[in-house]
Amino acid sequence: MHSSLSDLRISVAMCTYNGERYLPQQLDSIARQELAPDELVVCDDGSIDGTVSLLESFAAAASFPVRITCNPVNLGYSQNFLQAAELCSGDILAFADQDDVWYPRKLARLAETFVADPGAEGVFSDGDLLDENGELVGRTLWESFRFHAAYQSRFRSGGAVEELLRRNVVTGMAFAFRASCRSLLRAMPASWIHDGWLAMLLALRGSLRALPERLVGYRVHGTQQVGTPPTMHRKLRRLKEGGLAEYRTHVRDLNLDEYHRLARMFDELAGYLADASTDPLIAAKIRAKATHTHRGERALGLGRARRWPLLLPHVADYGRYSPNGLRGLVRDLLL
Repeated sequence: MHSSLSDLRISVAMCTYNGERYLPQQLDSIARQELAPDELVVCDDGSIDGTVSLLESFAAAASFPVRITCNPVNLGYSQNFLQAAELCSGDILAFADQDDVWYPRKLARLAETFVADPGAEGVFSDGDLLDENGELVGRTLWESFRFHAAYQSRFRSGGAVEELLRRNVVTGMAFAFRASCRSLLRAMPASWIHDGWLAMLLALRGSLRALPERLVGYRVHGTQQVGTPPTMHRKLRRLKEGGLAEYRTHVRDLNLDEYHRLARMFDELAGYLADASTDPLIAAKIRAKATHTHRGERALGLGRARRWPLLLPHVADYGRYSPNGLRGLVRDLLL
């Protein structure tokens, strides 16, 4: 492990796709880091706007090396990030999206954590939510995931896996990890997103750290690949525009799709861990999470009256595995 910041090489792995609207602000925020990266590796996934030209102009003026790869075929979001990670040469890799903003202390603060804590293999932080114009919206990234103080305390006290089974709170643009962890990314099933997969596996190893500082600005807009949970304002606007019946159908369909996605994810995680020396208690919790998602998917495919006997015997599982706790049970019974 590295004993000081001076001998720690940091790579930024960025993926782009038709990102010319927000990309200049993100690139500028990387250039303004108090601790400059040793390289920026960018993989463009077939942009047809001015993204590549912006990257080339930035590379010509940057104080650190910038390497740009233009994919001949579109790889998709997570596979493109895997490619970018493989092309990095640093000791620490930090993921970067094309539409966010890094605060000047981000890389320095993450690097300090890796130096101070040799057991840390991955570190992520909180951030501010920004609107399309880059203005603060008054909420933090962790607040949007309901990752409140009590959950943060549990995370740091040995309950990281349990918290991630409830919901993923690790976003790639706020995350960095040691290059030695790339082998874990290579094993990622198709159903997972790169940051969630790596965060879960590092939590299973007890090597994932959470920093409460807001080190990034996470931009919320209509074209992003992965977003934050909808706010109450957005829910009420949808309800007002479409009426109760349309809103109920819309939310049921969204949650049915989400249960289906999660069921596949945790089935594949359980399969991946079957041959590993995973703590039997943790392995059982992962299987229980998979069972919970399958049960939710089945319930939302039934009429409301038939859901009650299926779900009520498993009230406790909503407290363990639903990001909304018992509100998730009420939702599944009434949608």
